[in-house]
Amino acid sequence: MITTSVRCSCQLCVTLTRYLRASDRVRFEWPLAKTQRAHIHGIIDSCELPVRHTTRRTGRPFTLMLEKTAGIFEREATDRRSWQNDLLWLKGTTAEF
Repeated sequence: MITTSVRCSCQLCVTLTRYLRASDRVRFEWPLAKTQRAHIHGIIDSCELPVRHTTRRTGRPFTLMLEKTAGIFEREATDRRSWQNDLLWLKGTTAEF
């Protein structure tokens, strides 16, 4: 699951966010027109999302191929370790408050 900072609330970005937050979906093949693909490419790049994005140029409309990279899983593991360390620290210092 990718927690996102996508600020756009258009229907395309709602669909993108749903995909990013789905822990059971690694790949997403999304037929989109040129301007829609460009919008999604721009969102992924500007938010620096750990998603590989390419266009399969067969058929009409072309298909945007999204794939979550290993970076997402590494980021989740790092976040989880950080949260566990913070929780241990909080539990250890509660007597002081």
